[in-house]
Amino acid sequence: MNPYSISGLVLGFTCLFLVFFIIKFGKSKLHQIWVVFNFSVAIWGFGAFLIGRSHTEVNAVVYWRIAHIGSLCIAILFYHTVCLFCKISRKRVIIFAYAQLLFFELINFIDLFFGSSLLISKIDFILNSLFYVQAENLFYCVMFFIWTGFVCLGHYELIVFYRKASGGERNQTRYLFFGFLVGFLGGMTNFLPMFKLNIYPIGNFTIPLYCIIVTYAILKYRLMDIKVFISRAFAFFISYPFLLAIPFIIGYRFYPILFSKMGRHWWLVPSGILVVIATFAPIVYGQIRRKVEEALLAEQKKYQKLLLQAASGMVTEHNLDKLAKLIVYIVKRSVGIKFSAIFLDDKKEGVYRLKALRDSGEINYKNITFLYEHPFVKYVKKTKDPFYYGEMPKYIRNSLSVLDGVDLVIPSTIEDNLLGFVFLGEKTNRQAYTEDDINVFKILSNQAALAVENCIFLQEFKQAQERIFTAEKLASIGGMADGVAHQIKNRLNQFSVASGELKYEIKDFLAKRPKLIEKDPDIKKTLDYMSEIADSLIKNVKKTDGIIKGILNFARVEEKETFFSRFSLKEVIDMSADLLKVKHEINELPLKVNLDSSDLIYGVKAQITESVYNILDNSYEAVMEKRSSLSSEEKSKFKAQLEIKLTQQTSSYLIEVIDNGVGIHKRDEHKIFAPFFTTKSSYKSGTGIGMYVVKRMVEENHKGKVWFDTEHGIGTHFYIKLPRK
Repeated sequence: MNPYSISGLVLGFTCLFLVFFIIKFGKSKLHQIWVVFNFSVAIWGFGAFLIGRSHTEVNAVVYWRIAHIGSLCIAILFYHTVCLFCKISRKRVIIFAYAQLLFFELINFIDLFFGSSLLISKIDFILNSLFYVQAENLFYCVMFFIWTGFVCLGHYELIVFYRKASGGERNQTRYLFFGFLVGFLGGMTNFLPMFKLNIYPIGNFTIPLYCIIVTYAILKYRLMDIKVFISRAFAFFISYPFLLAIPFIIGYRFYPILFSKMGRHWWLVPSGILVVIATFAPIVYGQIRRKVEEALLAEQKKYQKLLLQAASGMVTEHNLDKLAKLIVYIVKRSVGIKFSAIFLDDKKEGVYRLKALRDSGEINYKNITFLYEHPFVKYVKKTKDPFYYGEMPKYIRNSLSVLDGVDLVIPSTIEDNLLGFVFLGEKTNRQAYTEDDINVFKILSNQAALAVENCIFLQEFKQAQERIFTAEKLASIGGMADGVAHQIKNRLNQFSVASGELKYEIKDFLAKRPKLIEKDPDIKKTLDYMSEIADSLIKNVKKTDGIIKGILNFARVEEKETFFSRFSLKEVIDMSADLLKVKHEINELPLKVNLDSSDLIYGVKAQITESVYNILDNSYEAVMEKRSSLSSEEKSKFKAQLEIKLTQQTSSYLIEVIDNGVGIHKRDEHKIFAPFFTTKSSYKSGTGIGMYVVKRMVEENHKGKVWFDTEHGIGTHFYIKLPRK
């Protein structure tokens, strides 16, 4: 069996194996075309095997025509594969390609079954070993010209696509181009003897290699860097085939000398050398591979080392915000990528929220959050390890259409708990992330997860300490509350008794002296006014008593559950409005009330009253502060606006308080609910405890939520959400 037969047999079985392998693992149209391509190459391979073994010209002609059934398809299927991979539409070119293929296949079949010579007309015996077809027929020359044209066109399309591609696609394109180039350069040696260049077609041995490389590139998204692939292939060639060939060369060249010295045991020398080389070949391979990779991947090794050093130092950072910024900064700067963004778990909201972003100003992820139920989050939790964005199922990528430029996703997990994930853009040099990169990112993500968990623990510990301190402080205040309340209630009782006695005294005076009243109507008017004041005092004493009871109930946290009930929000609003009129000494409050079909809500009435009162009070003072800062002309045009709304939602009640006041500075927004912080510096003085108490009443006692939207100089929109029962 000559080398040409061996190459054909290896090629045929290799491609036949690839056909079944791709059918099992490939599902797309690209995979289907590549199956047909490999089947065509297998036909050519088995045909070459038969050609190499033929001993007569007649048999050789038949085998050449069988081989051409596959070889005619190769260039066309190659071009079609490239078009599908590059996602380009060349419909007319592909129609022409298949039309001419059918034409030449028809001519070949006519020659095969009817013995004509339309395509293959002449066979020569070359190199004393092969019956080889000669390209002297017009049809054959035209076929060769078209065949070569499609091979060149396919490589051109790959070059154009490579220039535009990035990341994983760019790396895949490198593999395809390298594989096709190796295959077709080797395969083209089959044409040399056809044109009177009697060079042995040894390149047939490279075709199986290129079919394997391209199949690997088409089926697998996460590819080894092509530089690493080439370096390892070079190291393998030097350390295994080259070194292991030495004993055979020695045995072949020095056989006479060895046989004369050792007789029939001459084979022990090359065998011993073979054992020694086989022992040291893996060491040589490792050394050569390491040296070549160090030379080719020096920059990559450098930033990987920096990332590992940074990973070990992350646990020393205890501030979560600073840690997040540190992670994205280190990754972007070290690796050299377009952007990096980190999303962390926000347990209160049940979402993963952007914590830090480092980019060139082109990315806008600031308003993006991921719910726990999002398909992407579920996929990340299931995957756990870093993965290419393009590896995700298509339906998940479609659900993330708002994300641009993401190349790699790095989950950060501890056991089954997903703490967050990092988005990485493509590298600025447009190289793909390698397996070594991904392994480094695994270490980085594990260290980041530990550091994030450490920050969260310290943050929660600090909050717990603050709560304990506040609870102790409130407990001491609560201990005084009953005594203080008792003193206040004694005074209120005095006011109530005095007001009641004043009212009855007036009534008694009017009853006893009707003639005096008739004689002087001003006396009656004065007495009626005093009676109204007495009624107002009694009414406000009762309201104040209710507020004191509410505050006492809040202080007695262990009893708060017994005070929940359904009540009218309209009553709460009216009560709060009356108190505000008294506090600010006004006759009318510019308040618009917009309630849903039902104004009944569920909660602790005294606490909700206190909350609504506090927010309305702040809103009114913000409106007045804004008015006081206006010029005389602006004041005449300014109209104070206060509005309170109630919306009955499926699982909650939403109370909204809207004003067109002075608003809140950006620098103060995060401090609004902090104890003892107040913005009332110019218009009114405040204690800074009101909104802190509101937040605790709503969120701790009612398990609701308080938040706001504001724009300085425009106004504020406060929200209270209470759960339904």
